Amino acid sequence: MAADSAADLFGLTDAVALVTGGGGGIPKATAIALARAGAHVAVADISDEFAAQTVKEIEALGRRAIALHADVRRPDDVQSMVEETRERLGSITVAVNAVGSLGAATPKSFLDYTLEEWNGPIELNLTSTMLCMQAEAVAMIRDGRPGRIVNFGSTSGVTAAPSISHYGAANAGVIHLTGSAALELAPYDIRVNCVVPGTHNVDRTGRETATSKRPGQAEFMRKAAEATPQGRLGRPEETAGVAVFLASDLSSYMTGHAVVSDGGIVHTTRRPPVGSPTPAALAGIGDTP
Repeated sequence: MAADSAADLFGLTDAVALVTGGGGGIPKATAIALARAGAHVAVADISDEFAAQTVKEIEALGRRAIALHADVRRPDDVQSMVEETRERLGSITVAVNAVGSLGAATPKSFLDYTLEEWNGPIELNLTSTMLCMQAEAVAMIRDGRPGRIVNFGSTSGVTAAPSISHYGAANAGVIHLTGSAALELAPYDIRVNCVVPGTHNVDRTGRETATSKRPGQAEFMRKAAEATPQGRLGRPEETAGVAVFLASDLSSYMTGHAVVSDGGIVHTTRRPPVGSPTPAALAGIGDTP
């Protein structure tokens, strides 16, 4: 297929895309894939160093790109991120909200969560997505442009997630929010969909996640790879392709949907837990599993 006909299919030539968390991992792969499809990209991240590296790689593809510092849990940062994108690149037509992780949270029984531990993943995953969608949608409507918003959730929001139930609940919320927002924004010609990744084998820096210092992480990654029907973990560029599809004209009749990219593991009963801690809250109360 000729390059120009491929560009026509995507409908992303000279589109302006904003990608949060674009300094590493799947969000970085998504920002680069959007640039390859013809978009100019604003890369927002809490790490200036990582964002600048992504911008450098996009510019090498011949696309315009800017790095923006933003903590998407902060409303003021989100508003500034959107406004600076509009001022420096033009009206936003694609917004990818890809920030999300356990953050500083440690896997443990929900019986042992403090309120602060509960709120951490909720703010980082669900609240940040809501704040970004608000600012992005208002900007799109104000500029009178049709828009495409692509959120990122997690398969932990689709299947039970013992020991990380705060993260699972937050991502279930992202999926629900996506559908509700899609109905509200449809009259303004804004589509909203959600990518739901399974376990991937790199962290935001591009290093293999098995090198993580989180207790039990290497063992979890090994078990997750074995349990996945495709027999391996995902690569960032594979799931980035799903995001580009949802941002493109190829999905022009899709809105409100969650698209899973997980190697098929949600269709099995073999998804491993993230650790298996004994609840401290039950210490001394008879026998515990």
